[in-house]
Amino acid sequence: MNQIYASNTEYEILTPNGWEDFEGIFLNENANKESCKVTFTDETFVTATLDHRFFINGIETKVKDIEVGAELDSHDTVKIVANLAYSVLEDTYEIFNAENHVILANNINSHQCDEFAFVQPGIADEFWTSISPTLATGGRAIITSTPNSDEDTFANIWKDAERKFDEHGNETTLGVNGFHSFTVSWDEHPDRDDEWKKAEIGRIGEERFRREYGCEFLVFDETLINSIKLSTMEGTSPKLNMGQTRWYAKPKAGYTYAVALDPSMGTGGDNAAIQVIELPTYVQVAEWNHNLTSIPGQIRILKDICAYIQETIKAPNSIYWSVENNSIGEAALLVIQDVGEENIDGLFISEPMRKGHVRKFRKGFNTTHGAKISACSRLKTMIENDKLVVHSKPLISELKGYIATGSSYQAKQGASDDLISALLLTIRMMAVLKDWDPKIYNTFTQAEDDDYDPPMPIFMSNNG
Repeated sequence: MNQIYASNTEYEILTPNGWEDFEGIFLNENANKESCKVTFTDETFVTATLDHRFFINGIETKVKDIEVGAELDSHDTVKIVANLAYSVLEDTYEIFNAENHVILANNINSHQCDEFAFVQPGIADEFWTSISPTLATGGRAIITSTPNSDEDTFANIWKDAERKFDEHGNETTLGVNGFHSFTVSWDEHPDRDDEWKKAEIGRIGEERFRREYGCEFLVFDETLINSIKLSTMEGTSPKLNMGQTRWYAKPKAGYTYAVALDPSMGTGGDNAAIQVIELPTYVQVAEWNHNLTSIPGQIRILKDICAYIQETIKAPNSIYWSVENNSIGEAALLVIQDVGEENIDGLFISEPMRKGHVRKFRKGFNTTHGAKISACSRLKTMIENDKLVVHSKPLISELKGYIATGSSYQAKQGASDDLISALLLTIRMMAVLKDWDPKIYNTFTQAEDDDYDPPMPIFMSNNG
């Protein structure tokens, strides 16, 4: 997708408060965004992407959550939804920095991209970089926004504005970036009390209330992991770096290790990623990711990780490894064949054949829509119930941008999800291992699945 920004100095836009200035428009070329044409009983209509927000009784509501019969807030008429027609928009447009947070679109109150925290990450970074020289020479800026993520440009500006101490620890008036921070909370309104708060939480939920009214930096999008849980996840620094592999804990004898590779082309696009999980403690002990490592290099790193675990625990039967075999994964399988899987410590495990499925057996794991959703569900349960210990700060950062898209989940625009993909693969490996030895892996919460025949356990030593 190509995003183009056009500034505005001569036009105004209609809002519930009349005609007002706005800063510009983003054109998202080739966005191919799922959208909906919302037609009303008066035969007027408005078309918007599924994540665009209108208002129902003053509450921001995404288009994908609007139902037939709903009455949308409008300027001076009743707008009742009569029909919803879904399609895909090739190009989309966004109004940026209207003076009022709400504009009128076909007389409907429409929320626009006028809050700094909701600008796409790459654009926000470029915008902030471009105006910094002006601020450095005496310029001024006022930034207002409801919190979105705790890692975006707005969040970083806020955090620096809150750091009001000099190098000697003395309190200062301004933050280290020269900004003064202030918040306006819900209880400053004279007509809002605890009863109002209780009723509002009942309407929009605690998560949205804490973000919209409590000014807490909770992720706005519908993330796989609950955003309140995400806000408590901090991560730790690696205890050991071996090349580009980050080790958060040393492998220990008596435990089992699942090592999963999500391969990539290695030409500067998507990252290849490896995750290492200790079982049955379900602790993340290591990870690796890079987007310029060739497939042979990725397999070599996988081999080195397994070798280090074997060196440390002296038990090759306690190491299991696998790769995703979709598309580029076929090339990874060929490299493994050339290297010789017997030369990689541990056991190469694959997804079992399903009953009634007639296909050529391929090693590794094939990621279908159903398999991904199932693994996502298990990952969500394990993290939110503190059964999976995540140490990696980069992985936590990816989880904060891993959002619902249609009937699945993926990284939001400008973010990545390769570490998550490798982690999902370890979840699927755990499901196979649980069938082999349920006494050891009885802490893995897995729904019963009789759709396939469990494989026979095979154990081998590469050192024999």
